[in-house]
Amino acid sequence: MNPNPDPGTFALAFAPNGAVLISETGPAGGVNASTISSFAVNASGTLSPVSTGVPTSGAANCWNAGTPDGRFVYTSNAGSATISGFAISNTGALTALSGTVVGINPAGNTNLDIAVSADGKFLYTLNSGAGAIGIFAIQPDGTLTSLGDGGNLPKTAGFNGIAAN
Repeated sequence: MNPNPDPGTFALAFAPNGAVLISETGPAGGVNASTISSFAVNASGTLSPVSTGVPTSGAANCWNAGTPDGRFVYTSNAGSATISGFAISNTGALTALSGTVVGINPAGNTNLDIAVSADGKFLYTLNSGAGAIGIFAIQPDGTLTSLGDGGNLPKTAGFNGIAAN
């Protein structure tokens, strides 16, 4: 077992190169204190840190989603209605994209979950606070361009997950 040194471990995903990407919400009450970390999986099944506690510049990082080609990973900062972006190296090292926050949903959207399309061209956020799905085009450099939102879903429906194909 490997304890995570960063507070608020919330979710993990695997990059195509096998790196473990961990979303960390940050300490309770922290302002824009969320982070993301990456770890390599050893033959023994234990983890070795690669990049730890990389700031997302957002609040309440709940989930992360990577592009199918393994070049980028994005975090869903629900508390600040933002999306942060990071390049992933072949070793699993994370580097914040320019500005770190690469997508912004309207205030109050509470983007609880995040997904990348199977072709790696789009990123979607589940904006339960607004009853909508945020839609972003992924640019070649990893930055995002907002394409607006869709859905007009009931805000009180309790949506908690999103998947993309």
